[in-house]
Amino acid sequence: MGGQIGVMLDHFFYGFDTAVYTVFWMFQNAATIGLADICQYLGNSAAFIVYLAVSVVLCSPKKTRKYGVAMVVAYLMAFLLVNVLIKPGVGRLRPYITLKNTPFWETYYTHWVNAGANLEDDLSFPSGHTSLNFAVFTALSAVLIKDKKNWAWLFLMLIPIVVGSTRIIRCVHYPSDVLAGMLIGIAAGLIGYLVTWHFFLKKESLVIGADQLSSE
Repeated sequence: MGGQIGVMLDHFFYGFDTAVYTVFWMFQNAATIGLADICQYLGNSAAFIVYLAVSVVLCSPKKTRKYGVAMVVAYLMAFLLVNVLIKPGVGRLRPYITLKNTPFWETYYTHWVNAGANLEDDLSFPSGHTSLNFAVFTALSAVLIKDKKNWAWLFLMLIPIVVGSTRIIRCVHYPSDVLAGMLIGIAAGLIGYLVTWHFFLKKESLVIGADQLSSE
C-alpha cells in the first residue's frame, strides 16, 4: 500500500506530471522504447554492483583514486537517500497503479501498453535509475572538470539524462519521480566530489601552486 506522502505527491504533481508525460510521449516510438528497454539495465541490481566494482577498482591505483573515491561516495549517498530513506518513507506507488482513477488513465494506459506494459516491484518516488546514474556521472564529471578535461564530462552527463528520459517514455515512473531522482543524484555526486576535493584535489592544487612559485 502507498503512503500518505505518496498520495499527496500524486495530487500535488498531477498537472506537472501529466503535462510532461504528454511532451515526452511525442518521442515515444520503436527506437526510443528499445532504448528504454536497454536503459532499464543501467539502474538495476546488476548495475549497482558493476558501478560499485568499477569505483573500487579505480580506488586502487593512486592515479585514478580520486575518481574511484568520488564514485563510491556518490553511489553510497544516492543508495542511502533513495532506497533506505526516501522511497520507504514516502511510499509512492507506480503510475500504472495510481492513475487508474484519474481522467488521464486512458491516455496513460495507451502509452504504457505501447511501451510494453512493464511492471516494476518497488516504490516509485524517486527514480532509483535516475539518481544512481546522475550521482555516479556527476561525481566523475566534477573531477574531470577540475582536471580540465572539459569535453569528457559532456559525454558522460548524456548517460543519466537519457536514462531519466527513458524512464518517462517507458511509463514506469512519474516525471516528478525522475526530477527528484535527478536532483538527489546531482547532490550525491557533488558530495562525492567535495570528499574527493578534501582528500585529494586540494593537495594537488597546493602542490601545483608550490611548483609554480618555485619556478618563478
